[in-house]
Amino acid sequence: MYETTWDDEDWPVSVGTMSGRARLRSVQASRRGQLAALRREIKTATIAARAGRPVITDLYALGIEPVKSHLRAQVYAESQRFTVGQRFSDPYGPADPTQRLGWQAMCQHVAGGFAHGIVVVGASDISGDLDEIEFTLRWAQEHGAFLDFVLAHLPAPSSGPLTCRGQR
Repeated sequence: MYETTWDDEDWPVSVGTMSGRARLRSVQASRRGQLAALRREIKTATIAARAGRPVITDLYALGIEPVKSHLRAQVYAESQRFTVGQRFSDPYGPADPTQRLGWQAMCQHVAGGFAHGIVVVGASDISGDLDEIEFTLRWAQEHGAFLDFVLAHLPAPSSGPLTCRGQR
């Protein structure tokens, strides 16, 4: 049914085979775990550097109705004892978050030192691309800030085979 497109030893023989997809999910899960650890490390270091001073976090939401996401992010931020700064959003946007106007404005706010963190509901508010998530984590770190998710973990890949319609 599926053809093998790569036969490199470092890549699944075919992502169309059950073993190829399982191996790909395993690699993705490992990468998500590494990024989750990096996120926690950056958050801990940023908060420690504040030395008891208030930690101000901006909230960001991607979607046509950001109010619910902002409320969820605010409740989380306040439960972490963060001071909520400004709220930014984009109703839709390209895959590259740096091309979104709301994201750009928030990054300028953080880069200006007005916020020490960014809180979003989940990683998908930034990107579905793990490289983009890592880039964002490291960008925040370079600007003395952290990135935090209400859904604190990076989404794990689904387990088990899927049919073409996405059903198990």
